[in-house]
Amino acid sequence: MKKIILFLSILLVSALVYGQAYEGTVEYQNQQQPAAIIELPYPPSVVNAAMDSYLSKKGKSRGSDIKGFNTFRNTQALENDSVNADLYFKTERKSRKEKEVTMVSLLIKPVEQPTNGGNLHYLDMNDAKDYLNGLAMTIEAYNLELTIKDQNHAVIIAETKYKILTSEGSDLENKRTAIEKKIADNKNDQEQQLKEIENQKQKLTQWVSQRKS
Repeated sequence: MKKIILFLSILLVSALVYGQAYEGTVEYQNQQQPAAIIELPYPPSVVNAAMDSYLSKKGKSRGSDIKGFNTFRNTQALENDSVNADLYFKTERKSRKEKEVTMVSLLIKPVEQPTNGGNLHYLDMNDAKDYLNGLAMTIEAYNLELTIKDQNHAVIIAETKYKILTSEGSDLENKRTAIEKKIADNKNDQEQQLKEIENQKQKLTQWVSQRKS
């Protein structure tokens, strides 16, 4: 019971630590700029792949590196919003000790609204945090699919190894049966040979008894 409570407590702490975006800053053009930041319990490779897979479908182009930011242009940032935005993300490992934790920063940056003469459309801090919180769920689902794929591959490997071992076991059983038969045949041959020896000795005795003294 104590182990279950401890496990649930760990899950609760993890939920509080990860998956909740907060206000922060990120360096952009040698200056600290406001950004929404979220910590995710996945390595940067998984986070980047998940974002590229998801956001490329939401925007007009795949992500491209612009001044150290993974940028997705003309992307729908908010649900039910007809104005798209260029989203600037920076993904980096949290620390050397926490290699499996990724910091994702979403730069708060105004973007031009192409339908209205160059007016600016802003992704404010609250919108950016909400966006990252939603993105975290997408990345979690992506990571789950990767885990399922890897586990399915592990099952296939385990099943393949079992089939190989089963085949080897069958061969060994056949060899053992053959060896056991050879052993039984050999024992029978030994018994027959002992009888032959005894028979030949008897004949020898008979012939020796016929010697003239």
